[in-house]
Amino acid sequence: MLSIELITILSSLLLSSIGIFAQPWCMDQVPAVEQTEPDKKKFDAGPVQDFSFSDGVNALVAAKQDWRAKRKCVSCHTNGWGLAAQPVIAPKSEEVAVGREFAQDYLKKYLDGKVKPNGQHGSTEGMIATTAFLVMSDARMGKKMHKVTRQALAHAWKLLDESGTWEDWLQCNWPPFESDAEFGPSLMLVALGEIHEIVPLEKSDQEYALRLCAYLQKNRPLSLHAKAMRLWAARYWPDLLRNENEASHWRNELLNSQGEDGGWSMASLAGPAWKRDGGEEQTKTSEAYPTAFATYVLLQVKAVSPIGRISENSREAISKGLFWLKSNQRKGGEWSTRSPRRDRKHYIGRAATSFALMALAVGDSEKLK
Repeated sequence: MLSIELITILSSLLLSSIGIFAQPWCMDQVPAVEQTEPDKKKFDAGPVQDFSFSDGVNALVAAKQDWRAKRKCVSCHTNGWGLAAQPVIAPKSEEVAVGREFAQDYLKKYLDGKVKPNGQHGSTEGMIATTAFLVMSDARMGKKMHKVTRQALAHAWKLLDESGTWEDWLQCNWPPFESDAEFGPSLMLVALGEIHEIVPLEKSDQEYALRLCAYLQKNRPLSLHAKAMRLWAARYWPDLLRNENEASHWRNELLNSQGEDGGWSMASLAGPAWKRDGGEEQTKTSEAYPTAFATYVLLQVKAVSPIGRISENSREAISKGLFWLKSNQRKGGEWSTRSPRRDRKHYIGRAATSFALMALAVGDSEKLK
């Protein structure tokens, strides 16, 4: 017979295992990329290469394919932004259709009730973010909203809480996407704004969008990253901002946080809650994700002057940001960024690659006139 002590130990282990699998999924549960101990090895982004846009596209596609095959989901840190980026960076590639079909199938099996949500798969943030990325994909392809996107958006509104946000959005200290309840509303407002430039929004979409705006108006942004997301969203929803001075102030904050080398650091975009494991501050040197994100947002907001041209300081900041990105592409085509939470799990580099390619595609096409 088993001793009482052994039974107690086995029971504790069983309960712990049940607790682990019952918890919402977070990047903590993704196996490490590097075979080194967490936070024991200094992050090394790897050697740089001469800039190649096509290498960047190929690296991003490979990363998305790998995530789809192994994780079978859509994640903001990994393939989500890539889904939105593909029609911008390579509109004629097969990956546009392949990525969209995967995301549609992922959503549909939960929407139809064929599969029940389990941990990360079918979670609130996964469903909402995937919906937003598909809305952006629809808009960037210049087509009306796909029927699966329409179905997923209706589901998103059912999940929206009275507060005006999705309270169940995972907040497990993995910035910038899984650390607060405001990223979801700002992301969705950007998506709705983009699709509204293609087709009229349904009345219900407009009403729910106003609820998202109301939530953001009542809850002030906690980081410069959040302010930048709101600036982007305010391009389509100007009432999101309290006044024009707020937009100007946040834009200047973003411009003033640029480093002398033309890049932005994770520390410059971080909020007070953005702590790495052990309480370590965010990296203060320029990195790919904050640089690509800030540059792309500035291109989206355009910071236009009364005569309709990009202001001189914004044009200079964008040019420096684009130059930094071209000078810091890694061997293999990707852009690397240290995880804002934990070493060995630098998945945000995939989001960095998406934003870098979008910024370079848009910046080169517009020639900053």
